[in-house]
Amino acid sequence: MGLFDSLFGGMESAKKLSPQQAFAGILLAAGACDGHISDTEADNLMTAVGRMRLFQRVSDKEFSQVMNKLMGILKKQGPEGLIDGCCAALPKELANAAFANACNIVLSDGVVDTDEKEFIERLRERLALDNNVAKAIAQVMVIKNKG
Repeated sequence: MGLFDSLFGGMESAKKLSPQQAFAGILLAAGACDGHISDTEADNLMTAVGRMRLFQRVSDKEFSQVMNKLMGILKKQGPEGLIDGCCAALPKELANAAFANACNIVLSDGVVDTDEKEFIERLRERLALDNNVAKAIAQVMVIKNKG
């Protein structure tokens, strides 16, 4: 780690994320956890946030600013670093919804590789979800994305 990394490395994540930023960040990390974000994954992220009450009062300009901030964190810290900060800031009542939408994004391109499996397990742990609840959510998302 270089001098500037130690001085400036975590500044974005050190600031408290809003619930909207935390939720969107988890979905962004889900799309990026295999090294790239497919068009389908990006579309699913936009669809998920577009239908949520959590984002109803967020303008397009504000959402763009949120995504720019999250992309900066993603580039500097990777998907794992992004979810660490996002899970810490996410209200507990949104944990199941965030996990379900993250599973949906991971499954949306039809391929689940090792990086994505590890990401989903790390997300489950960071969100402190019960194994049985997480398994049920994942099973529903697999059924939803078949075909």
